[in-house]
Amino acid sequence: MPNLTNKQELVAAMADGYAKLNEQIAKMSEDAISAPFDFAADPKKCGVRWQYDRCLRDLLIHLYEWQVLMREFVNNIREGHPRDYLPDEYRKNYHEMDKMLVEKHQNTPLEEAKRLLQETHEEMRRLAESFTEEELFTKGHYKNTYTTDMAAYFVSVTSSPYGQAVKLLKTHQKNLKK
Repeated sequence: MPNLTNKQELVAAMADGYAKLNEQIAKMSEDAISAPFDFAADPKKCGVRWQYDRCLRDLLIHLYEWQVLMREFVNNIREGHPRDYLPDEYRKNYHEMDKMLVEKHQNTPLEEAKRLLQETHEEMRRLAESFTEEELFTKGHYKNTYTTDMAAYFVSVTSSPYGQAVKLLKTHQKNLKK
């Protein structure tokens, strides 16, 4: 992904990534949607971040829950209670958090997962738009963003994982054809 330099590019990248994710899901057959993920033949295709996602619902919930963390991160900053992005108990091992987030939603239906992600995606857009260019693109503008900028946090919960999710779904579909 090219280096984003302004709010308009950030919001466009977020929208583009979300649209591509939804396009990929729309291309999936009912069998592919309902089939569990199986990356045993090539676990590197899955990647550590996604190892707990066993189906499309898990993948969408995973994206949703990371966006919920982002919402809390932003709200804490705005309320004057800046905390790190990750909860203290998961800072050293966020993969355990990924596992917990997915397990928490094992009874969430796929359509609900889609709706939840759509809601938080829209919320991420609104939040990004509510920041000034300086707030988004000045490294360390907020104490708890350390040496990065707020825009990078938005990318890390939207356009970047959306692209990774599209690749994962394409791999899943290829695996089903074998």
